[in-house]
Amino acid sequence: MNQIEQEINERILKLKIVKLRKRGLSRKPTKPTGRKPIKTQEILDIIEIETKNDRKLSCDRLSNLLKESHDIGMSGTSVWRIRKALKFKYKAPKVKPKLTEQSKMKRLEFAQYHLEKQTNWKTVVFTDETWFYLESLNGFIWRQWGENDDSVYREKEKYGKKIMFFGGINSNWMSTLIKCPKIVNSESYQNNIISRCKVFSDMDKEYGQWNWILMQDGAPAHTSNSTKEYLSNKCLVLKNWPPNSPDLNPIENLWGIMGRRISKESPYTERKLK
Repeated sequence: MNQIEQEINERILKLKIVKLRKRGLSRKPTKPTGRKPIKTQEILDIIEIETKNDRKLSCDRLSNLLKESHDIGMSGTSVWRIRKALKFKYKAPKVKPKLTEQSKMKRLEFAQYHLEKQTNWKTVVFTDETWFYLESLNGFIWRQWGENDDSVYREKEKYGKKIMFFGGINSNWMSTLIKCPKIVNSESYQNNIISRCKVFSDMDKEYGQWNWILMQDGAPAHTSNSTKEYLSNKCLVLKNWPPNSPDLNPIENLWGIMGRRISKESPYTERKLK
């Protein structure tokens, strides 16, 4: 092998080593880059307080604020690491209904009534309609695990490109998912929704007729005289459900899980949603 061939082979070998390192296959140990952030308790407290004061504050803006207001030099990356150590996550705010004083009293009466009646909640079927949006609903904030003050919540928007579905769950049962018609009135609720989810036949088989209870909210289609008469021949209906209380219905947890998965997929057509 002459000198020229040897140099060419050496260059090829060096190029291969570079490619392996880029692919993470090199055995050469890598040193961590950047300084470790100083995590004194004072700095941790300041970052936590400033984050809670403005939950949309970016790490870079908080870095500038630390320098300007507290004379603390820290990069945005270090701020992000400390926020992560404090168990902050940049995610959508929690949602809760707005309650009037009358709504609060209705909730209290509901709780007292069922405590006195010793309602067996295992025999209750919780039903509800929900909208699934054909778009992603993002808008993240910094919040810690377990936080429940007003600043971590957002109000739900009423309008958007969406499709309504109906479902029901029990401790031993789950209905099929029913797509609701465009107009939900007493007739469509009885004939096209509640009767199609097999709740009556399945729950009668599970517990026996009149031994289980149907929970539904106060929507006009649910509480009309026609629907009351229809249900009176089929099952017991949970009494005194308070208005504006979706957070009391456990099926809301299931809707939340499904909604987040759908939001990740961002289906823009009904066909993709299915």
